[in-house]
Amino acid sequence: MISQIFSAAPYFDTENINGIINEIKATLKSGTLIDGPHVHAFEKNFAQYTQTKHAIALNSGTAALEIMLRFFGVEGKEVIVPTNTFVATPTSVLLCGGKPVFVDINAKTLCIDPEDVKRKFTSKTAGIIVVHIAGLICPEINELKNFCRNNNLFLIEDAAHAHGATIDQKKSGNLCDGGAFSFYPTKVMTTGQGGMITTNNSEMAVVAQKMRDHGLNSERIMVMLGDNWCMSEITAILGKYQLANLERFIERRNEIAKHYTCSLSKTDSISLFQTPKNIRHSYYKYPIKLNNIDRNKVILVLKKDFGIDTGGIYYPPCHLHPWYLSNFKTQKNSLPVSETVLKDVLCLPIHLGLTNKTVDYIIDSLNTCLLRLSDGK
Repeated sequence: MISQIFSAAPYFDTENINGIINEIKATLKSGTLIDGPHVHAFEKNFAQYTQTKHAIALNSGTAALEIMLRFFGVEGKEVIVPTNTFVATPTSVLLCGGKPVFVDINAKTLCIDPEDVKRKFTSKTAGIIVVHIAGLICPEINELKNFCRNNNLFLIEDAAHAHGATIDQKKSGNLCDGGAFSFYPTKVMTTGQGGMITTNNSEMAVVAQKMRDHGLNSERIMVMLGDNWCMSEITAILGKYQLANLERFIERRNEIAKHYTCSLSKTDSISLFQTPKNIRHSYYKYPIKLNNIDRNKVILVLKKDFGIDTGGIYYPPCHLHPWYLSNFKTQKNSLPVSETVLKDVLCLPIHLGLTNKTVDYIIDSLNTCLLRLSDGK
């Protein structure tokens, strides 16, 4: 057995580590630890990469969502959110005084279902958050944009999984009113903790810059309600180096995904998710759907017998978390596709630390595990 294989891991090669250390040393000597040249450079580079006019660096992806929701004034209003997302997405709506309205997903993509969006839309709806699950840009993004345009709604991308993903060669974060990125350690690129807003809305950018620093303007006068959401210089140094390698990261993730797909396409006990030809997947995760095999048993066997960590996206879905069931009166069986499909979704390891030999080991181990469980052993 190979030593433990993590489902996700950050990647820094030796050359980048040395460069990062040298820049951190210089930054510590300079005494400028926030709002300095590294944050500004990271913002400029990220805006150029996403082909947006503005990028505003923050201390988390959740802060990016909350700032945009505050900009759109969702207090007392409804915001449509897919139930298949990390809890930070609906929580950000609640923290802004809004009400998250959960909608179901498309079983083929695991992304938000536009038809359920239309069913849940009311006169109280202020906007929609679309989540690019696992690194797949929601294929129906243009349909959602048209719906929002026709109904005077905002549309925000939760692009926490989708750094560098494209649809029709257009980058995530540049598809809607604004994009929210996370740089958590497991993400396609990381700064340890951190986030970014991308937008072509200059007014939003100005508001975000003030709001991230307690609502203060350039003269240090409080002109709006804000919070401490600034990114540090050291965090931005990590971001600059990771962004410079992002295309290489995505290329390697796609190579691993292709290897999985080719090797597992004829395995009867699993189903694979297809990527439309006009989309470049960033493969934050590589999901598979188990057919008539207990997901929890697969997770346990792969971990215990083969040293392989796996993940999911996301089970339970948000509306089935105990807090929402008890405090928000959400109900079981209310979003049937999510409840049926997500309990069978398993995510295989995918990150830059995996060699081809390790990927082969994961594939062989999965096949052995599935055969063993299907035989009842």
